[in-house]
Amino acid sequence: ANGETVLVADDAVAPAAMPAGAAAAVSVGERTRTGDGAGASARESALGALPAWDPSLGTLDLVVVGMGPAGLSAAEEASRRGMRVVVVEPRPNAAWPNNYGVWIDEFEAMGLEDCIDTEWQRAKVQFTEKEEASVLDRKYGRVNRRRLKDRLLKGCVANGVVFHAARAVGVTHAERWRSAVKCSDGAEVLGAAVLDGTGHARSLVEFEGEFDPGYQGAYGIMIEVESHPFELDTMFFMDWRDDHLAGDVSMRERNAALPTFLYTMPFSPTRIFVEETSLVAK
Repeated sequence: ANGETVLVADDAVAPAAMPAGAAAAVSVGERTRTGDGAGASARESALGALPAWDPSLGTLDLVVVGMGPAGLSAAEEASRRGMRVVVVEPRPNAAWPNNYGVWIDEFEAMGLEDCIDTEWQRAKVQFTEKEEASVLDRKYGRVNRRRLKDRLLKGCVANGVVFHAARAVGVTHAERWRSAVKCSDGAEVLGAAVLDGTGHARSLVEFEGEFDPGYQGAYGIMIEVESHPFELDTMFFMDWRDDHLAGDVSMRERNAALPTFLYTMPFSPTRIFVEETSLVAK
């Protein structure tokens, strides 16, 4: 999926639908921060009605650190396969801030087509003004973040996943198949395996040698305009054109050294998501 930072949130997170027998719906949108000295009441508030981890559970099969789409998906899938899973995340009920775009056929293959809120019939890529755009005859969609998170949470809860509202600050591997994730509230969560799902932050991963990768950077915003030139049934996947900079030598040189492309999702004649993306840079 293509992740973009949205500066204007366009949909709020609603409570997750819980399976029969669950105590209550998830209390979503809770702003209480946990860890770093927060007490039990703050942790309970942050968790809402999500099943809470307890030290008496001992060593579980998997500790997932981070609760974005990747971490939560891994927790749901592992628990569906019978593993006992705990998720460590300081704000389990916080809304996902990023804007996610996916190829429709890939989400359909995973049975997640109901988590798409907007669909475009095709995508386009263009490199220069002199060349025609390449049309990708493949449907593209925007993920409904609220719906996807609710669905994954529902699966996790149904499969027995428990949650700990704290920040993971370290991990020790005491023996084979037993690791301890140290948390900001002083707790140690034990697991046979640990999955670091914290994204580019890589909170727990250590490397044997020097690791200096390039990173993708993006700046995006959902905006209302009087009009725009984009086709409503087509999303612009990559627009590399910089011909409009022809009169600015320094800008052309900078763009040649660090090229960026425009990523565009048109929703209506006046509403559009635009993002400038650096595919990889250091």
